[in-house]
Amino acid sequence: MADQAASAGAAADQAEARAKAAAEAFDAPVDLLAEKDLYKILGVRRGATAEELKKAYRKRSLRHHPDKNPDDPDAKPKFQKVAEAFAVLSDDKKRLKYDRDGDCDLEDVDIDQFMNMFVGEMMEEGGMVDEMMQTALPWRDDEEKMAQFMEENIAKQGKNWVCKLDGKAFSNKRLMHAHFENTYARECEDWAKEQVSMMKASFESFMKQLTGIGDNSGEFLLPDGTKADMSNVKGVPDLRSHFQRKLDRGKEQDKILELYRKVSAEDSDFVPETQELADLLGLEEGVAEDLKKDKKRLLKRLKRKIDEFNDEEEEEAAMMEMNGGFPGLDEFGGFDGPGGLLGGLGLDPSDPEVMALLSGMGGADLLGGLGGGLGADLLGG
Repeated sequence: MADQAASAGAAADQAEARAKAAAEAFDAPVDLLAEKDLYKILGVRRGATAEELKKAYRKRSLRHHPDKNPDDPDAKPKFQKVAEAFAVLSDDKKRLKYDRDGDCDLEDVDIDQFMNMFVGEMMEEGGMVDEMMQTALPWRDDEEKMAQFMEENIAKQGKNWVCKLDGKAFSNKRLMHAHFENTYARECEDWAKEQVSMMKASFESFMKQLTGIGDNSGEFLLPDGTKADMSNVKGVPDLRSHFQRKLDRGKEQDKILELYRKVSAEDSDFVPETQELADLLGLEEGVAEDLKKDKKRLLKRLKRKIDEFNDEEEEEAAMMEMNGGFPGLDEFGGFDGPGGLLGGLGLDPSDPEVMALLSGMGGADLLGGLGGGLGADLLGG
């Protein structure tokens, strides 16, 4: 109970912080005609949720609508820029591409935006999760897939089995199966795609709650369409803190590199601020004051720091390769499929919510990946 209360309190604080950040972003002054940053044009924080985007767009578009501003010759281009910004940011794929390839200063990236990019890259079409889903299908081959589709669309009436799709009756399932194979191959494929889509939506819902970018309900979608409460899941790792450390390290690395470029530039007489140097290199102010007076020593110390960052990145890249190339989860161990991923994150395989999530996402191999042969028990062998 204490853990649930703490979780609820943390969620409330997070929601309040988001609301404050959203209000500050919307009220920030912006020149719509000159501004190129889509987030600033729309007046939202970089980690804005879909609901925040819609709310900001409604307010911005109403404020700058040409009909409401007949005396403003710039009303139409302003309105169009707001609409264009919303068109990109409200589309998950376009937003991901903009965040990844657009003009984006790391200093401006907040943890919600970072987590959105992280989950977005996982879930994008043809990405890692799509590949994992192929190892987690609830059927082993086309015959099993057709059998499952058939079971959902037949009913027993007296001694016969009746097809719910066309009303035809057969004395046994073997004949019914042949009827489905001859008549409903395309419908079976459509049904299979829908099953995979539901599995993926469930996994995405879970990952969004796990990374703190889901809605404020704290619930995630299960493959059968029902919902489960994240607060009931045991052993949830603090991914946000993990990635916040990575984000902070990236910002620190950018500052060190920029400082090195300024000091090492030919004919440069740039001298860094003592406090900045002390903070970036972890020095006492007196040591930093002496260091900044000696350009050769300063460059050597900055180069050492850069080498430390590079060594860390090489170690992380090696760990990523061991973990199947999954970015950022080197501290949580390897994985094989969605079950292995969640197990690698430290989630309890006996947890009912985790079992419910995974039981709708595949067979024995997937759940067995969590240990203990759970697949056979849950799926009946």
